[in-house]
Amino acid sequence: MYTVWRNCVLEFSFQSRKAYKDPSNDVELDVVFRGPDGAKRRVPAFWAGEDRWTVRFSSPELGEHAYQSVCSDEENQGLHGAEGVIRVRPYEGANALYVHGPLRVSSNRKYLEHEDATPFLWLGDTWWYGLSKRLSWPEDFRLLVADRAAKGFSVIQIVAGPYPGVAPTDRKYVNEAGFPWEGKWDSINPAYFDLADLRIEHIVS
Repeated sequence: MYTVWRNCVLEFSFQSRKAYKDPSNDVELDVVFRGPDGAKRRVPAFWAGEDRWTVRFSSPELGEHAYQSVCSDEENQGLHGAEGVIRVRPYEGANALYVHGPLRVSSNRKYLEHEDATPFLWLGDTWWYGLSKRLSWPEDFRLLVADRAAKGFSVIQIVAGPYPGVAPTDRKYVNEAGFPWEGKWDSINPAYFDLADLRIEHIVS
């Protein structure tokens, strides 16, 4: 059984019992979560490198959530049919995103608010190359996050995909693990996204 705080993210993995030539394209894995109220939610997992597929889960509902993995290759017993339970506990920290929940549009459609109706002011800027080596990790990235936090920014808009007007071979994409993809841009480089995760996690914390 896994345990996670309310509104926080739990990441866990499944280990494949088969090898695939092109893992990020040859197989698909989803995880179906069933909440305490019986409602179901299907979440896609992603290839995390080598023989691992990973899924991320978050819920505002306290209590036990059951899950079951569903793989396009039903013969792969490491990925298909895995079951378990996640227990969601009350959050005890001070992070507003976890205390008040994710954002939504208000009922009058005039402003943003948290899930518990606490108003939210969107104040931020865009870091076009924030996930690349042009903003080095950890020194430059942490320095810039601290600067924005001190100025009262509530969000950082960051590009997590192709940069506008930039060729796929341009080294502006590169971070400490290389390009986001391998080969002819048809397979991901998990190590790139591991480092991107560290940056995003630092922003959220």
